[in-house]
Amino acid sequence: MHQAATPSDGDKAKTVPSDGRGAAPTPAGVGRRSVPDSRIEDGAAWQKFIRKIVALIILAGAILITFYVWGIVERHPRTDDAAARANVVGIAPRVAGQILKLNVLDNQQVEKGDVLFEIDPEDYRLVLEKAKAELAALDRQIEQARSTLQRLEPLLPKHFTTAENVDEARTKVTTLEAQREGVVATINLEELHLSYCKVIAPFSGRVINLNISAGAHVTTGVPVFSLLDTSKWYVIANFREAEIRHMAPGSEAIVYLSSAPNQRFRGRVQGIGWAVKPEGEIDLPPSGVPYVKRELNWVRVAQRFPVRIEVEDPDEDLFRMGASAVAIIKGPSPK
Repeated sequence: MHQAATPSDGDKAKTVPSDGRGAAPTPAGVGRRSVPDSRIEDGAAWQKFIRKIVALIILAGAILITFYVWGIVERHPRTDDAAARANVVGIAPRVAGQILKLNVLDNQQVEKGDVLFEIDPEDYRLVLEKAKAELAALDRQIEQARSTLQRLEPLLPKHFTTAENVDEARTKVTTLEAQREGVVATINLEELHLSYCKVIAPFSGRVINLNISAGAHVTTGVPVFSLLDTSKWYVIANFREAEIRHMAPGSEAIVYLSSAPNQRFRGRVQGIGWAVKPEGEIDLPPSGVPYVKRELNWVRVAQRFPVRIEVEDPDEDLFRMGASAVAIIKGPSPK
């Protein structure tokens, strides 16, 4: 019988233990390449250089954007120190008396020609009737005086009357006719006073600041309430004096209301304020020039001047007297 061959020591040295999957592990260092330290340092330096370039590009872009925005703001001034305005007229009666009927409510929309309130016309009607009665009496006296004059004038050539009597008759006719003209003027005035007992709206708008009721006594020339003209709106925007040179009457403007920030309204500069009340000035009348404070949020700023911007197509449901607004001057100054 033959004996099985025993592996020699040399064969044992060549035998490699298995990893259990039938594949022998790769000896350390076999199949791998080591990266030189110089190449690693070059890659890190290149990445650092790229980061610096990107940072410089971002910084330059930020500077360019800043200058661009600054140029836009400088050429197209913007302010949030603005408010919507409309013309307001005090409704004052032209005759005195007691309010007989009040036809409107506070904040009510009225149309031109609507009767706002009525004053008791009885006193003025009585005065008018008295003047008409005086006129009727004068007409009878004038007719009688003319008849007397016509009767005396033919008698003068025949010496049946004197020239003095004729002159007296003529003077009486002239005097009565002059009195009649005065009474006619009184009648016209009293008819006018009677028509003033009905106070009508001079234009379409909204009643504001109504704090009176029927039965109250009103005085001639003293406003009872106010009427807001809603047919025409404008914005008073206060711009810094250095920004005034970038606008002129007729410049295009954009207006935003704080109550509707997403809705834009177009307008045009109607005029730029030529005077504001200087601080500490006491020689000017109280209502002579507008006053614009030089402090904004407790910070002293440059003097600002009011710029009036007429809104071209206002929304009467959004515009309210005194509403906060933002104004931007868009178009170039007209030449």
